[in-house]
Amino acid sequence: MSFQSLYFWGNIVVGSIGLFVAISAFIHYRKLNQTGRAIRWFIGSLTVCLIFVNGIIKVVEIMDEHMRKEAFELLDESFKERGDPNNESYDNLELVVTPDKNRSSTSYNIYVANFNKQYSYKGKTKITIRNKRDKKVFTHVTETITIKPGEKKQIENVNYDTWHPNYSWRWLGELKK
Repeated sequence: MSFQSLYFWGNIVVGSIGLFVAISAFIHYRKLNQTGRAIRWFIGSLTVCLIFVNGIIKVVEIMDEHMRKEAFELLDESFKERGDPNNESYDNLELVVTPDKNRSSTSYNIYVANFNKQYSYKGKTKITIRNKRDKKVFTHVTETITIKPGEKKQIENVNYDTWHPNYSWRWLGELKK
């Protein structure tokens, strides 16, 4: 779910709850002939609800941005170790899988980078998640992706029931100028 969508729906839901509380408080205090207090409760309820949900959304966004930044740094390090800056090749395509363990499952976030200067990659990627003994746990093939020269991006998340530390990948596409 994109952050614009999260902001929109989060604000709609919490705004609705805040509006319900605000209208209820307004009606209650209006019956008591306390119009000033009713207006303050109305504005306060709506404001507190919207600030609360936007605070939570902002924290999630900051955590996601931090994970993305760390993954991009791992992509850079991998390229420095394995890449070939003098030639345009598959050696300049990098992939990082970062597991994000939740209570009941693990979300494997997949990041890719193309360190080639002229060639784009178009195709799929086959990712194999392996356990500590290097046994295959599951394989995931991504949707078709296009990575332009110099581009880094997150392509998708894959959910699985447990966390496993190792992975390997294979590019199933082609480099084109």
